[in-house]
Amino acid sequence: MRIENINTDFLNGVLVGDYDDVYYHFGTASNDPLLTGLRDLRAVILAGSGERIRDLAQRWSSINDNAPIINFPKDDRFLTRFTSGVLFASHGMGMPSASIALQEAMRMVYFLKGGDLDALDSVFWARVGTSGGVGVPGGTVVVTSEALMPDLKPYRLLNRDHGMYWFDGTFPTATRDAILNASTGQHISVISGRTIATHEFFLEQFRLDGAIVLETPASKDDFLTWLGDNGVVNIEMEGAMLAGYLNWWGFPSFAMICSVLLDRVQGDQVTSSPEQLRQFSDNASDVMLNYLTTLMH
Repeated sequence: MRIENINTDFLNGVLVGDYDDVYYHFGTASNDPLLTGLRDLRAVILAGSGERIRDLAQRWSSINDNAPIINFPKDDRFLTRFTSGVLFASHGMGMPSASIALQEAMRMVYFLKGGDLDALDSVFWARVGTSGGVGVPGGTVVVTSEALMPDLKPYRLLNRDHGMYWFDGTFPTATRDAILNASTGQHISVISGRTIATHEFFLEQFRLDGAIVLETPASKDDFLTWLGDNGVVNIEMEGAMLAGYLNWWGFPSFAMICSVLLDRVQGDQVTSSPEQLRQFSDNASDVMLNYLTTLMH
């Protein structure tokens, strides 16, 4: 861990009892007895939707002899479950929402591990979700190597006095390789490549089917060709921030595993059947759970 990048001034005050830390959007706090059941936490799995979190937690419980599931009481923003050493939490859609979930989860994990840097190093993080492919067909699972913004530069934040804060968007190579190896023989197409994360679903992704359109078929094709030529295989809305924040603290093990719902080169609208979309989405969950089983058993 990079202790110089951790807000120890605040977080260590929580550890010594000077004050409590309220994880407001999760509906809990450091003084909540609910958290005593999370001390054996070994992984944090994030996903956009509450439905996926319910499904993942139930599947992980079943894999682990129907281990009890702890339900967090608040679910109007994020739905959160804990079972058999894994915290599952939804993060909503887009980097603003996901950044709230991630920061509160990081603070919570720091508290649960008592600020022990070695214990923090042992926690695996992952986002599991969906994405649009760039020359990649629906059903493919992408394990991201690097997540960037639409200009192929890392995630950054404006600051009045300092101009810009830049964040590292790379994902740990060893973790990525282990996930790819664990997925061998699953009859799911699993690839690795760069991902771009956008602030907006329509305009920044060069869609032509929004209520507002700024691009033409030619400029869209040029954009997707440029992405593909630079090793980008999919587009989503959270990964650059996720990698940036986890790298900022220095977590050594984290990943992003996303199913492709459609190839954006072929069109903008998701036209697959509900059954196909469910299978596409399940592909990413299967890859993640297979690796998690290998990691924790």
